[in-house]
Amino acid sequence: MTASKATGRDWRTILILAISVLGIVFFAIQVLVMGIFWLVSLIDPATGIQQAISIGLFMWSSILAGLLLIPLIILSINRLRGKPVPDWLDTRRPTVRKFSTRIILLWPLLVLLGWLVAGQPPVAVFLLGPINVIVAGIPVLWIYHNARKDLEGGSQLRLWQIFGFSITVMPILVIIAEILALVVLGGFGLLWFSVRIALDPQLEQELMQIINQLSALGDDVDAIIQLFEPYLLQPGVLVWVFAVFAGIIPIIEEAMKPMALWLLARKKVSPQIGFVSGLVCGAGFALVENVLYFTTVVASEEWLFMAIGRAGTGVLHMLASGLVGWGLAKAWLNRNWIFLVLTTIAAFLFHGLWNGFALVSGFAPIYILGEEPTLGQSFLFFAPVFVLLLVSVIVLFIINRHLSTTKTVDEIKASNH
Repeated sequence: MTASKATGRDWRTILILAISVLGIVFFAIQVLVMGIFWLVSLIDPATGIQQAISIGLFMWSSILAGLLLIPLIILSINRLRGKPVPDWLDTRRPTVRKFSTRIILLWPLLVLLGWLVAGQPPVAVFLLGPINVIVAGIPVLWIYHNARKDLEGGSQLRLWQIFGFSITVMPILVIIAEILALVVLGGFGLLWFSVRIALDPQLEQELMQIINQLSALGDDVDAIIQLFEPYLLQPGVLVWVFAVFAGIIPIIEEAMKPMALWLLARKKVSPQIGFVSGLVCGAGFALVENVLYFTTVVASEEWLFMAIGRAGTGVLHMLASGLVGWGLAKAWLNRNWIFLVLTTIAAFLFHGLWNGFALVSGFAPIYILGEEPTLGQSFLFFAPVFVLLLVSVIVLFIINRHLSTTKTVDEIKASNH
């Protein structure tokens, strides 16, 4: 085979390699800049320690993203040079599976440690960043390896390519799509509000009062929240919030997350490969989203609920993308488009229910109690989220048991001859 033919065959590998290198350069620059700001914030007494913690958390999220691209670069170079996958990058090895299964035992201890550290800002400024990365990553790793247990996943390079795409390109595309959707909805909202003001001039006076109060409050975040709280808890506003976060956002994310799987369309992969590839899409996206969400909280109680909640979100993302991947594989293999429609709807519903329950858990205490809930009350309001998390885990293992009895891609090819 000539070099030109090999290059023509591996254009996807070259493209992924280029994207990965650019990604590492981008994250390295980000780490360098954030590291400088972090050091300056520690030295400069005018900078608050909370700001230093936030900068450090963001820096560690960039470190993680850059490190996760290194295996993809190594695999891509080996592919172009005709070398096999290095043993240490083969995720199918028994030692990797044992490690991925047993590491979950450390997660509760790390969550407890993170909760304690988050309550001590002088310690959190140094330790909370790496703790965030580990706490966010362990549930994703555990669910992925257990949900794909005994299933055929296909090429290791292809799975790493899907993962790399899911942690670099896909989050950016999803954010752009969601911003565009919110801009469109915001435009309709402004139009509706303009009509309301035209019909009721008193609303304009009320709006001017709010603007004047905002100017007087300055940077007092708690006072600003209290100012807007009566408006945010109005039924009409809550309906719009639920429509966006439990309807539009789940549809956008679940339609876009498995985009990398369309490269498999002509290969007619088995349902096992489709499901596992979907899990990888969800795992990459969930990991990036989880780590970024962790950068927004530093208070100990908020951090605790974030750690538990984002673990569930990781399960949700993998289940939803796995369902879509399974449906796509069935559609490409035997044109079972009805099954694809059903799995896609199921992905939308799981994601929508999760976001809806999370919103209820956040709004209900204030709406019902009229004040900030205690720690025990918060756990009570989050009970529906925990139940849905348990159901999602059970569904993942049921799908695994079902797919483990179906034909692999080699068996499908053999039966067609």
